[in-house]
Amino acid sequence: MAIVAGALLVLYLGGIVFALLAPAKGHDPQRGQAVGCLMIVALGLVGLGVLLGVAVAFEIGWLERAVSYMVIFPAVLLLIHGVRFLWLKLTRRGR
Repeated sequence: MAIVAGALLVLYLGGIVFALLAPAKGHDPQRGQAVGCLMIVALGLVGLGVLLGVAVAFEIGWLERAVSYMVIFPAVLLLIHGVRFLWLKLTRRGR
């Protein structure tokens, strides 16, 4: 479960890095605030990664499971909403 959580953390951080490095389409006065918010979220994800690494290194099972559940839960929700969205799109197409 720790490997899946680690892979998801890398994907989450990759999405944040992509958003930070994407070129701006125009001048937006709120871009600085958005970058700061993304950096805080990235710092939290790095903290979860460090916590997961410590849990795996010192074989702290309850901490490993807790961090893994915190990381896997949003991915499961996204998958459920994606399936629901596709289902609604496909069933409304016939109307």
